[in-house]
Amino acid sequence: MSSLLDLIQHDSAIFWALIGVTLLILEVLLIGGFYLSFSAAAFLLSLLIAIGLSPDSLMWKGLIFAVLGVALVPLFKLLLRKHLDKTPDINRY
Repeated sequence: MSSLLDLIQHDSAIFWALIGVTLLILEVLLIGGFYLSFSAAAFLLSLLIAIGLSPDSLMWKGLIFAVLGVALVPLFKLLLRKHLDKTPDINRY
């Protein structure tokens, strides 16, 4: 348990990247487009932390993750809908 807390505190970019990978795996297993936006939010937050543009507090990082994730949901739904509309309908004459 102590090593997880050390990872969160000292290597938080790696921690958020691992959350992004986990959510991406969930998206592949549970297909729906919801986890994709939160996976992208975790990767974006990891990038912000690596660059140094993120606050030190875990609470603020969690808030940034939640806001990014919710903000990206409509974007990914739109992209998925556009992709799904391009597939031919075999029942259409």
